[in-house]
Amino acid sequence: MRILIFILFLMSLSSCREATRVDPLIEDETEKDMDVKDNEEKESAVARVDWSNPVLIGAASFGNIINVNYKLGEFNELYRLTNSALKSSLTKQEIINKYRSLPLGFDLDFPMNKTEENGTIWLHYAVEINATKKIMRMPIVVEEDTCRLKLLLFEEELNQITSR
Repeated sequence: MRILIFILFLMSLSSCREATRVDPLIEDETEKDMDVKDNEEKESAVARVDWSNPVLIGAASFGNIINVNYKLGEFNELYRLTNSALKSSLTKQEIINKYRSLPLGFDLDFPMNKTEENGTIWLHYAVEINATKKIMRMPIVVEEDTCRLKLLLFEEELNQITSR
């Protein structure tokens, strides 16, 4: 039994020695060997993100993107993600002021549910507001292959769940 354990010990030591050997190629040399066209294709693939699916845009949901932009104070980006009907009825500054007054900024996970009513997509998020778990609904419309927030409906939803 001791001999068997000793042999296993020697085999494990020799396998560890093999794992620590380093490949003599330097990273710069391998980068030079790459084809320029492959690089351009990879960069363009990274830049293309499908904004028509509000549940998953890149690695986040539409609600996460709205929430992060709100937390960072990127109100011009929020304006860009507002539906066109509201943009035609209010000025840019009025819309930005509406975003600033929203009771937003709490943690959001991925949406729990997605429903559709009359062309409006509703994403349902579980949120915790003032130590109370609630369901927040976010109304979204897809315009020109891009998700847009229906701000007035969203404002009503937020006021409803934060006032309870």
